[in-house]
Amino acid sequence: MRGARALTMLTDTDLARYCARLGLDTLPPATPEGLARLQSAQLGSLPFEGIEPFLGHTPSLAPSDIAAKILHRGRGGYCYELNTLFGAAMTAAGFDARRALARVLQRNPEPGARSHLAWIVRIGDSRWLADTGFGGPGARTPIEIRPGEQAAANGTYRMTRNETLGEDVLERLTPDGWQKLYSFDGASVTDAEVEAANHVAATWRNSVFPWNLMVAGFDGDTRIGVFNRNLTEETPDALSRHDIADAAALGRVFDRIGLKAAPDLLDRVWQRLENPLPVPA
Repeated sequence: MRGARALTMLTDTDLARYCARLGLDTLPPATPEGLARLQSAQLGSLPFEGIEPFLGHTPSLAPSDIAAKILHRGRGGYCYELNTLFGAAMTAAGFDARRALARVLQRNPEPGARSHLAWIVRIGDSRWLADTGFGGPGARTPIEIRPGEQAAANGTYRMTRNETLGEDVLERLTPDGWQKLYSFDGASVTDAEVEAANHVAATWRNSVFPWNLMVAGFDGDTRIGVFNRNLTEETPDALSRHDIADAAALGRVFDRIGLKAAPDLLDRVWQRLENPLPVPA
């Protein structure tokens, strides 16, 4: 990995805590199988959550702050936090990886800003898209960057090419056909660009995070997604949607995906849901 200060963040104590929270005895080897194991373990253990932007704060990307929040306080994070942590773990495990800034295409009719952080990992002659911070229905295991359909642990995915943008596109097969998730290229990404993208995602009027509660994680093989007061539960065989009735019910959802939220934080989140701010025109 090239020159990013945030990638050297894991102390020995942090690394031990990281492995313990993921249920790993040690980091896996730098192989395709090891990468799949690491990504799947993090996605299954560390929830996605955009609570800070929803409450009006920009998450800190300082290594010590990410470690304290996620590893020691039992919280989650969104892509800039989760994938920075994932990158540090890959560094410690010996993977050859570089960051990628991606355009989210899910539910977006036109390509927008590069607002999502992911990873391109080179293993031998192959390149893999590795991602532990996508709040949508991303792959639970890495996807090789090549044409053709690929089976992941939670569905069928493929890579296509947008020649106009010069970007690869990650797509997922749904009952309604192929759904575009996001696109990315192989350009170098600096610390400054990640800091800027984090600020934009947390504060921009056109960003989804300041105006909506977004939380996601896994309860075993069940993927749980929260969008404001809407709860989605997806298994390999079924999809269900429910309304979240009150703060206690939201807290139970957090418990299912391993997201620790102190009572005062849960109360502030629920008050914000009950008193939404208007999205600027």
